[in-house]
Amino acid sequence: MTEVIEQMSKQYVPDLSSLQLLGELNYRRVVKLMCGHEEEKAWHFSIHSAGDQESRLCLSLGKESRFTSEVLLEFGPESSNELLFDSKVVMTVRLYHDVGIAEITDGHRQYSGSYPYPNGDMYHKDEKFRLNQQLSDLLELCLKHGHRLYETPYFQFA
Repeated sequence: MTEVIEQMSKQYVPDLSSLQLLGELNYRRVVKLMCGHEEEKAWHFSIHSAGDQESRLCLSLGKESRFTSEVLLEFGPESSNELLFDSKVVMTVRLYHDVGIAEITDGHRQYSGSYPYPNGDMYHKDEKFRLNQQLSDLLELCLKHGHRLYETPYFQFA
C-alpha cells in the first residue's frame, strides 16, 4: 500500500541532459538544411516517402536578433487527401546561436519542462521533450528523403 502511495506522489522530473542533447542535434539539423543558402529567408523541400506520397517542408525565417532567430516550420502533404483532420504541422522553432540549441516555442511563449497530469490544456507530462522529438523526426525525414526546391518561391499546402 505504501508503495502505491509513493509512486502516486512521485513527481515527473524532466531529463534535462536528454532535452539539451536533442536541442543541440536539432540545431545542427536545421543548420544543415540551410547550409549554402543562409542568406535566404525561406527554404522549401519536397520529401518523398513510402507509398509514393510526397510532402513539403518549408522553413521561413521570422524574427532575428544577435543571438537568436525564430523559424516557422510548416510540414504537410503536397496533394489533397480526404482526411477528417488537418494533417499539416506548423511550429515555431527558436534557434539560440550562442549555445547552438533549437527548441520549439509557440511564437510567444516557451513550453515548460513538465506539466501536472491531468491538466486543462491536455499536455503530456513531458510535452516539451515530445514536441522537440517531433521536430527531430521531421528534420531527419527531410535530411534523409528530401530535396531542396530552388524555383519555388511560394507553394500552398493541400
